[in-house]
Amino acid sequence: MNARERIIKTFKHERPDRPPTYGWFHPEVQKHLLEYYKTDNWEDVLQELGIEGWAGIGPRINFPEFEKKATERPGGLPGRRAIWLDEKTYENEWGVRHRLGEGDWYEEWISGPLQNAETIEDVKKYKFPTIDDIVMPENCESQVKELKEKGLFVQSGIENPYKTAWLLRGMDNVLMDYLINREILEYIYDRAYEVFTEMMMRMATAGVDMICVTGDIAMQDRIIMGPESWRQIDKPRLAKLIQKCRKIKPDLFFFIHSDGNVSDLMDDLIEIGFDVINPIQPECMDPREVKKKYGNKITIHGGISLQKTLPFGSPDDVRQEVEDLIISCGYNGGLVVFPSNVIQPDTSIENIITCFHTARDFKF
Repeated sequence: MNARERIIKTFKHERPDRPPTYGWFHPEVQKHLLEYYKTDNWEDVLQELGIEGWAGIGPRINFPEFEKKATERPGGLPGRRAIWLDEKTYENEWGVRHRLGEGDWYEEWISGPLQNAETIEDVKKYKFPTIDDIVMPENCESQVKELKEKGLFVQSGIENPYKTAWLLRGMDNVLMDYLINREILEYIYDRAYEVFTEMMMRMATAGVDMICVTGDIAMQDRIIMGPESWRQIDKPRLAKLIQKCRKIKPDLFFFIHSDGNVSDLMDDLIEIGFDVINPIQPECMDPREVKKKYGNKITIHGGISLQKTLPFGSPDDVRQEVEDLIISCGYNGGLVVFPSNVIQPDTSIENIITCFHTARDFKF
């Protein structure tokens, strides 16, 4: 069984030879792992850890005015291409400003171009991208085909338009918009969904296996905007995006990422067509209860504690948590072992290796 077959079997809720694994790594962690394995090739590290079979490809949005001003990070430091205001502060293509924290471990939102907009007329002055600004990968369909022939599972994705909206507008403003300025919120959503839906329809046409929607909609204990607000504004738009893409490719898998506790929306997410949910933080939701309640209706993509066990537990603690998760949630597929967000520099190399090797070496 190759890695692609293993992933598809898992998503179809059929027992694979072992559970697939996946991981997100902070750049500092990547550096330490490259040093540990004495290589300068990140693919070698993933192979050593047993994270295999995944490939990503997708379009981008062209922002001509941004491209005229964007540069590499000052001082030769690692960082994205952006309009850098100083060594720590940058403006991205949407006009959103962020500042990197100490050691570049995290970044914080500073401002967005629509944070002071008070009326729909103010919002309409902002130049949203259109479908004419979409830039597809060269020979996209051929690339997807070649990746599949290499035994890889091919995914593409978009940012959740809720995240797009709050980055442009500010979290406080967007949450108030749900209650008193829905015209503004829905206008922003519709501009984002227009472009994002077209992007993913094109990727469905190119033949990708899965489309991912990423961006947190929950806190540790509840839905950020409230379940009913989400159902009224977000749900129908997400449902329409999924329907349009599946009309092109009926066997397309859909993945959603949100940190926090999304229990109140699980039935809704399944109803509109999501197959995979990430990351099921064990501090917020019990993966075993999710498996017990939803069974073959949803694949758990996560379940390993990144707030407790992985950074602060012993290797034996990590091994036990991974084994328990696999036994309780992966017995008939439907589980990708994944630490519940980006692995941070406070996590030991030993614990990282233990986590992934335990899953790699597990046999059903």
